[in-house]
Amino acid sequence: MLEAVRLVIWDLDETFWSGTLVEGGLNENIHYAETVKELSKRGIMNSICSKNDFSSAREILERLGVWDFFIFPSINWSSKGERVQGIVDGVKLRPETIMFIDDNPMNLREVLSVVPNIQIENEKFIPRLLSDPRFVGKNDNQLKRLADYKILEAKNEVLESRGGDSHAFLRDSGITVELDYDIENNLPRVIEIINRTNQLNFTKNRLSDDTHEAEKQIREEISHYDRHAALVRVRDRFGDYGYVGFFLQARGAGYNNLKHFCFSCRTLGMYIEKWIYDYLGDPDVNVIGDVLTDLSDATIIPDWISIYQPDLSEVEALKGTGGTILLCGGCDLDAVSHYVKATFSRTALFANTMRLGAEIRRDHSSMLRRAFEGLHDDDGLFLRQLGYSTEDSALGILPSDVDVAVLSFWADMFYPLYEVVRRGYRMPYAPLLGCGHTNIEDIYEIDLWNRGAVPENIEIFRFAKANLKYLSVIDKEEFQDNVRTILGYFRPDARIFLMNALQQVPKDFEWTRARHYQLNEWQAEIAQEFPNVVLVNVDEFMSRPEDAVSSTHFVRDFYRQVGLHLCSAALE
Repeated sequence: MLEAVRLVIWDLDETFWSGTLVEGGLNENIHYAETVKELSKRGIMNSICSKNDFSSAREILERLGVWDFFIFPSINWSSKGERVQGIVDGVKLRPETIMFIDDNPMNLREVLSVVPNIQIENEKFIPRLLSDPRFVGKNDNQLKRLADYKILEAKNEVLESRGGDSHAFLRDSGITVELDYDIENNLPRVIEIINRTNQLNFTKNRLSDDTHEAEKQIREEISHYDRHAALVRVRDRFGDYGYVGFFLQARGAGYNNLKHFCFSCRTLGMYIEKWIYDYLGDPDVNVIGDVLTDLSDATIIPDWISIYQPDLSEVEALKGTGGTILLCGGCDLDAVSHYVKATFSRTALFANTMRLGAEIRRDHSSMLRRAFEGLHDDDGLFLRQLGYSTEDSALGILPSDVDVAVLSFWADMFYPLYEVVRRGYRMPYAPLLGCGHTNIEDIYEIDLWNRGAVPENIEIFRFAKANLKYLSVIDKEEFQDNVRTILGYFRPDARIFLMNALQQVPKDFEWTRARHYQLNEWQAEIAQEFPNVVLVNVDEFMSRPEDAVSSTHFVRDFYRQVGLHLCSAALE
């Protein structure tokens, strides 16, 4: 079955118009200019491959008011096979979606031999072209698709003038990327990108063909607190490509993967998809089917792309003006980090993680303090026997290099401390996800096996039972001592933000309220001691009660608003 046509390549003489230009027999009253215009309004492009004098042919087409409706016109006296191939390469469409129309059977055979699978027809087909089901197209009365291809055409002309050095051309193109997190108001475009892209759709998780059902699906998919979704808008000095991509990332402690990762071929060759993939931290992605870009190819370094900067007064557009930011916390700051990285020249994240299904709460003040102070003696060996790694105590950045720090000690509210026998220091320990708030003296090996433990978990658990003594959740004195010690490592001129705990806790989490208020009181006292410390009242970013999924997890827009607030406050 023949595919829908996305481009028609026209011969001119005895095909597009009646007569032959060079022989002086051209009848300018008989032509298919209106057909070309109608195709353009359907989003179907038109090109030319004709043996003629370029200037003479262009003059007539301009007189007919149709010249600007053609893209990549090839008008000269060379053979048509290679020229049609050049048009195909330029428009970046598959031959199966292109039709070549010519009155000369020899030209048709030549083109088909050079460009296999291209659709071909002679001039007799043209009168019924618009009624053929392959030319239904998609309403584009604004001719946006034509405008996009005109940009591509202009870029190709510049590239040719540079001798084909594509990377030099890309670096000179001023390519910028803008991430738009307003999914709700752009659902039709999100659905279109997911369902209609193919060659740069890495995940191919299609939505329902029913619009309402598709909207319901995407809303549900992005509703989880650990989901990060955005439309990708691209611009360069040739024009604005609009929304050309969409991604949906699931990221949290110990996992980082892509549910949707799809892009239009409109920006093929710019490597927007590779830049976004790197920007998101090289997440896991299950690539479905054939795609045009190898995301794992380390030789592709799209350093010609940068974050869009419409106005340096707009917080979201700032790039590199905010210095270095360090975020230390749980999945809350992991989520927030997405919305601050464009503002700062360097973003460092020190967050909780997962290993073998167990929580590594390095965001607890006791563990963060150890990361700042450094490990002593054989602490590293001891921690490894408890499931930690040496990397869990590595900040990855010198505190003296930090311009802005955001600290979230929400883990201190609920994760109990254990005293390390014969060592004196204290630390949290969670044998498996869901066991972090429970005294390990009340947990047995069978409980871990029932939760899906592996032998390594049991070995670590036995070591913990033999070497850790349960205390309780942290008290005021120890908490404030930890925080004061941590703050002492930053420069006096560094801006420090302490994340207060939510006070408007959901009804199902009323039991957390007292602990939340307690943490906020302790942090308020600390803030009074340090002139460079500012408290962040997260309740201000709650648009409605439903924004709180739990007492410490929120809908995605909450994290975006927190990120924008931090950027704005840090740069005041």
